[in-house]
Amino acid sequence: MSRVAVLAVVLLAPPLLAAERAVPFWPDAVPDAIHRAVNGNEALETVRSLGRFHRVHGSPGFAAAAAFMRDKAAAAGLSDASVEHLPADGETRYAHFRSYYGWDGREARLDEVSPRPAPIARFPELPVALADYSQDADVTAGLVSVGAGTSPKDYEGKDVKGQLVLASGALPAVHRMAVEERGALGFLSDFPNQTTAWSGDDRDLVRWGHLSPYQLKNTFAFMLSKRQADGLRARLAAGEAITLHAVVKAKMVKASYDIVSATIPGSDPAAGEVVLTAHLCHQSAGANDNASGSAAILEVARSLSEAIRNGAIPKPRLTIRFLWVPEIAGSQAWLARHPEIAARIVGGIHMDMVGGLLSTTKGTFHLSRTAESLPHVLNDIGRAFFDQVVAASARHAERGGEPYAGFVTPGASRELFLGDIRALELGSDHEVFEAAGWGIPMLYFHDWPDVTIHTSKDQPENLDATKLGRVAYLGAGIAYTLAALPDAEAPKLGTLVRESADIALARARREQALASDARDGALRLREARAEVEATVVSCVRRWPSTSDLNGLLPSLRSALAEVPALRGRDARVPVRNPEIRGPLGVYYFDYLQEKLAGSAANDTTSMGDHEDLLTYEALNLADGRRSVAEIRDVLVGRYVPVEVAALTAYFDRLAQAGVVTWK
Repeated sequence: MSRVAVLAVVLLAPPLLAAERAVPFWPDAVPDAIHRAVNGNEALETVRSLGRFHRVHGSPGFAAAAAFMRDKAAAAGLSDASVEHLPADGETRYAHFRSYYGWDGREARLDEVSPRPAPIARFPELPVALADYSQDADVTAGLVSVGAGTSPKDYEGKDVKGQLVLASGALPAVHRMAVEERGALGFLSDFPNQTTAWSGDDRDLVRWGHLSPYQLKNTFAFMLSKRQADGLRARLAAGEAITLHAVVKAKMVKASYDIVSATIPGSDPAAGEVVLTAHLCHQSAGANDNASGSAAILEVARSLSEAIRNGAIPKPRLTIRFLWVPEIAGSQAWLARHPEIAARIVGGIHMDMVGGLLSTTKGTFHLSRTAESLPHVLNDIGRAFFDQVVAASARHAERGGEPYAGFVTPGASRELFLGDIRALELGSDHEVFEAAGWGIPMLYFHDWPDVTIHTSKDQPENLDATKLGRVAYLGAGIAYTLAALPDAEAPKLGTLVRESADIALARARREQALASDARDGALRLREARAEVEATVVSCVRRWPSTSDLNGLLPSLRSALAEVPALRGRDARVPVRNPEIRGPLGVYYFDYLQEKLAGSAANDTTSMGDHEDLLTYEALNLADGRRSVAEIRDVLVGRYVPVEVAALTAYFDRLAQAGVVTWK
């Protein structure tokens, strides 16, 4: 089985040493104090409040939401809560990343003029009706359907100049093809920007859309439901001439990334920091994505602050920092502006979509481990708290009893906590923190799938206070452990590390035995041993009392025998450009596209379904010591087989773009 696959979790298994402690490495008084302080209803109320704001990067709505969260953090006892304003002007660079422009969307309306006069869309009454980064317009024009609208073939035999276009493709591409190249005035879209097994079932969802935040020549795009769009397509196909009137009052502007930061100060300022992050942005209501994560880390802050203030738990040794950011771009900007803080962060948790009701959103909870390039004891800490909540919620759902014992919030759901622990998945701010140049180990909490993501129906009523409370407890327990676990208690954590090592090595031996390629099988076992070694080192570095784990290292290192060299190996050693810190490509930004002209940016051999993950980790592994061949072997051992030619082509592109040089 691929290491990319989900790591199996036995949902009903009791926590290790359950007869002694709920969480093996803490006296019960500590997790119990945290549990008692967490309030899922408080978190859900925060979701409802945040849902009032249309929280686009660099917009008045986001600024208002940031001010709201700063005030909430201050009220929770975090006296240093503040909002930092970093330029979002389309020019300022944060390491290699170029900032977006901001957006000030005021109002918009789309009406059919003939042959059936009627309103079609209104913004801000329906916050997703107008695509982000649309700009001023007042036009009356005919409507032309162009299919996806992202290929020249879609426009063959169709004159769209001076017209409005109806398209289903990615918005920036439609704008380029229809408006910039062919003179259309604007367009209507039903682009499905997220797809799941349920996609298309609800034909009345209106999806949130985005034009490019870099293109100052943007006109506008209105977002329609599938039912609306297909109705217009059918009428056009039947020969109707449809005329529409669009009015937009909106502008792309120079603005700021507003980042909320607050801390629970540690007793030893030199000891480092633990970070909890959530992106504050997205459409109104944007309840699960991501008012839920923002509310959950606020509840972590409030509950820990309360428990410390009341003397129920001691002040942590490490500082615990909370960050509410514009997604991806805000994390990159903050890290680039605060490299001295970034260097002190020992690890953290990112929360993005953590409160959905299974019956409504269809999403279950996933705890994604740290990147395989960053093995860390955080994974064992996370597993201990996860097992506790899963087991307690299952016992309560099956046997009843006091809601408190099942982590049930009064008045909310009583179902078991359905979720799993799985390997690294990309797609949110943890990707920035763990990327090359920052290298901060992060756990990632997220629901997936979610049929309401990025739509008009991502509303607070789809969320559950019990789930929010459980997730807040998980985050608080894990973060507090990394920040505050006394050295005297850490050997019990070391026991979990040993157990995880045994499981990982046993799985690797099985994979080696079943591998169709003997060399790839040997790499599985070799890299499992290397990851165990890195985890041990991270544990002993943080807690010297776990130094008996060092006894594992000689056998691990002696077993890391050389695997025979692969034919056609690339022995060149790539060295990362120190100015390149963070992911190369996120959403609207692609550094390789920016640096490499034309088709050269995409001139590579495919790495298959996991290409994004493999290229991300390949750059993370380019440490100036490993050759391309050695990086390939690590990827094979920790993820899936990788073609030598594909990885060589990728590093050649990186060198061409100045991301790496050759040692």
